[in-house]
Amino acid sequence: MLKTVSRKALAALLGFLLVALALFALVKDGGAGWRWLSKGGWNTSARISALNPEERQWAQTAWRYFENNTQPQTGLVNGSDKQPRATLWQMGDTLIALLAARELGLIKEDEFDRRLSQLLGTLNRLTLTDIRTPGRLYSTQNATLVDFSGQVQKNGWSARDIARLMLALRLVSEWAPQYQEYLDKIVLRWNFCPVIDPRGELWSSSIENGKPVIREELRLGESEYAATAFRLWGFAPVQAFAPPARNVIIYRRALEVDARDPRTTWQPSLISTLPYMLPGLEFGWQPPGVERTTHQALRERARQVWLTQQTRWETEKVLTARADFALGQAPWHVDDTVWGNGYAWNTLGADGKYYPRLAQVSTKAVFPLWVLWDAPFTDALMNVTRRINDPQRGWFEGRVEATGDVNRTLTLSTNAIVLESLFYKAHGGPLFRNGLIDNGSYFNLQATDVFSAPGLCLPGERRVETKK
Repeated sequence: MLKTVSRKALAALLGFLLVALALFALVKDGGAGWRWLSKGGWNTSARISALNPEERQWAQTAWRYFENNTQPQTGLVNGSDKQPRATLWQMGDTLIALLAARELGLIKEDEFDRRLSQLLGTLNRLTLTDIRTPGRLYSTQNATLVDFSGQVQKNGWSARDIARLMLALRLVSEWAPQYQEYLDKIVLRWNFCPVIDPRGELWSSSIENGKPVIREELRLGESEYAATAFRLWGFAPVQAFAPPARNVIIYRRALEVDARDPRTTWQPSLISTLPYMLPGLEFGWQPPGVERTTHQALRERARQVWLTQQTRWETEKVLTARADFALGQAPWHVDDTVWGNGYAWNTLGADGKYYPRLAQVSTKAVFPLWVLWDAPFTDALMNVTRRINDPQRGWFEGRVEATGDVNRTLTLSTNAIVLESLFYKAHGGPLFRNGLIDNGSYFNLQATDVFSAPGLCLPGERRVETKK
């Protein structure tokens, strides 16, 4: 009898200890274990766990770029090291990097509040174009419109860059809801009439020979990502979610690419890593308010982009991680592609020329690939990337494929992607919980006020036409 009771007591004690150990495993490291379980970590290819000491050092190195390049007058961060200019995309990157720095414990709450408060004030005072859209390029010293030489100049607008900032504003609003009103007010200043048309297509403008030229700037991959950002704010970018597509074949694998001819659109048709990986980091390829077929398409396209670069490594022994990057000399900016303007592994300069010797393993591509796919290929990518940084300055752009040289250019966006990727890993999955703006938000109350409508083509101010 006593032996039976003792065995039962021992079994109960062991059961209690096992449950306690399981609970401890779930809540330790800031709850990473619970996030792993609740977000399907048992059924994912991603690396989702607390950062180890080396990974924390990677994050600290990336944040150092922001510390070194913040302008005290505005809180804006230089788009390239010591160069006082930034796009709206880079301003969005700045907000996401700031949020990541707080959540990864790189800064304390008071510094987060100080930096964010200054950014909110600056973004609410950005100089707008004559038609009240935010412009393409700004001085980080005074938030005025400039050209790439830093001279004051009107420069059109970019739907792509507007979308990145809009998405970042929604992400900060989710993680720091006490600031939502001020975040909403930034977007309420902008005129969307020329940016999104009644059919839900997104448009951009540039200045050529002193005159504005309106074009469809976005291509497959970028278009759906930008449409997702607009959707978060209640817009209906129907056409932008369905750009024309066709298939190209690389290593017997079909990849979708934009079907429009770059010779007539003046926009490159390409496949690069980042537009396909950002939806994974931010939504797990399941943006809210979007049809399930779109979710499936986003995930499958990302998978094909990853697998195609892996196959090149397996068959040709060439480590490959393609993304756009910056250089310290002409052509200054390069689109490094999986497929571009008719050719696989095309490397296109901003001047439209082909630069195969500049192709590189891009830091900006390596980090999201490494986080989203735990595989020998991504381990190999990280092994040639993990030391191409200066702990006092930040992460370099990448390693040249042809020679192994390091492209020692430092940019905001590359260091922001490092932080965003590590934020995903430490958080245990996608950064957005939902993302859709609430019907009772300050933004929606203002946009739908029938007695004092802003007249800026905000959601609720006009109907979206269906294609006939």
